[in-house]
Amino acid sequence: MTSSSIVEMLAGLKAGTVTSAQLVQAALEKARRSATELNAFATIDEDAICSATESDQRYAKGAARELEGIPIAVKDVIDTADIETRYGSAAYIGNLPKADARVVRHLRKAGAVIIGKTTTHEFAWGVTTSSDTFGSTRHPQDPKRIPGGSSGGSAVAVAYGVVPASIGTDTGGSVRIPAALCGVIGLKPTYGALPTEGVFPLAPTLDHVGLICGNAEDLTIFARALGIKPQLHVSGRDAKVKGTIGILSVPSDVPVDRDIARDLSTFTEALRRNHRVVEVNVRVDEAYSIFASLVLAEGGMTHFSRNSSQLISESYGRETAARLERARMLSIDDFARAQEARQRFAKKMALLFEQVDLLILPTCPCPAPLIGANDVQIGAWRGDIRKALMTYTAPFNLVGYPAATLPLPRSADALPAGLQIVGRGGEDHEVVNAVVQFQKLALELKYGH
Repeated sequence: MTSSSIVEMLAGLKAGTVTSAQLVQAALEKARRSATELNAFATIDEDAICSATESDQRYAKGAARELEGIPIAVKDVIDTADIETRYGSAAYIGNLPKADARVVRHLRKAGAVIIGKTTTHEFAWGVTTSSDTFGSTRHPQDPKRIPGGSSGGSAVAVAYGVVPASIGTDTGGSVRIPAALCGVIGLKPTYGALPTEGVFPLAPTLDHVGLICGNAEDLTIFARALGIKPQLHVSGRDAKVKGTIGILSVPSDVPVDRDIARDLSTFTEALRRNHRVVEVNVRVDEAYSIFASLVLAEGGMTHFSRNSSQLISESYGRETAARLERARMLSIDDFARAQEARQRFAKKMALLFEQVDLLILPTCPCPAPLIGANDVQIGAWRGDIRKALMTYTAPFNLVGYPAATLPLPRSADALPAGLQIVGRGGEDHEVVNAVVQFQKLALELKYGH
């Protein structure tokens, strides 16, 4: 299923061939269907139709804003005033925030219509979007599989065609992983580029708000409306990404699925025809263990400062409660060692980006695993699902660099996989520009024109 894009919706709204009320009504109907079939929504806001009516009045007056009347979904760890926000946890059922998160205020100020809250792993702390209380969110192409997480519902909502764009969060890959597994575009901007005020924190030094869209053109509009200014270069057939593109040539200790590696190689070979591409012999293996230590320490501080041990043991899911018990065992020395290792890794990445302007690598090393799987088999390697799915994404939360995932051209029967594009800190516009240009190449490879 596909939704109209932001581009198409805005064109119809401006021409008067469709109303926001019609678009939002259709989105609400699809949201209800996706909630039943795939468990993609935690809350659906039927009152969104009132906001849509206000948008239609603005179009009639010639006062439409950048995202006026466009239906958007928001992850359930991000506060929305008077719309139930349970952070994926039974502990917060019935929670009605008094105020919107800052990023939601920005969306509303741009005219977007929030139609509901998408499902999340409890407190955004996981990669499957499965819950003891609320059940498993399912993959839109194969309901036996996970959509990825923790922003699984946000990716499903776009891939299923409920909305053209959604907001998620990304602490170790939680926007990019589900976007890659569901075959849509995800962007984690530079750390701090989008505000986290009003977002339930997981690990505050790693947390990012991110965007999920169905195509690159929509990403540019959505990013611009939220203050990320893509500086798009010439858009003709011969347009290309400027500078040097690095390809990670040294495999991680988590290998890449053979078919994904082949498709990635096909794409990078095509890229070489019109770009300066170099192979870089840098490993990112150490990043996952550093990330895991930091998120455990910061997650522990977040939850123990907010809630009692009794509430945690009685109302939190088993997985989160067990993690918090492990967090109790961490010493200040453990935390200090992780911080020092993070600084060393950041220096290594800074040196790498003195040689390249963009880095290309897989988003995830495998397609969507089955629901309930704790381990993943990739070739001869077998290991923890979290390590498998986050090995290639978590490094860029550690350093705060902008990173996007773009659907990799695949054979017709293959599950989606993502191409990850990473830029220097603060150069979000270059990453968005690369998504636009690489999407053109991906479509040429897929359809042969």
